[in-house]
Amino acid sequence: MRVVMLMLAALSLSGCGLVALPFRVTGDVLSVVPVVGKPLGAPIHAVGDVID
Repeated sequence: MRVVMLMLAALSLSGCGLVALPFRVTGDVLSVVPVVGKPLGAPIHAVGDVID
């Protein structure tokens, strides 16, 4: 529980990180899909990098 609270506090301190999180998670989930995962996940993950 403490770890979750610390992570939430860290995310709330960096406002952009909270906005970029869905893009990063979606990119990571898509990159696991065989064959098409890497090409589809990379641009979505890059959007999270640009937001940060």
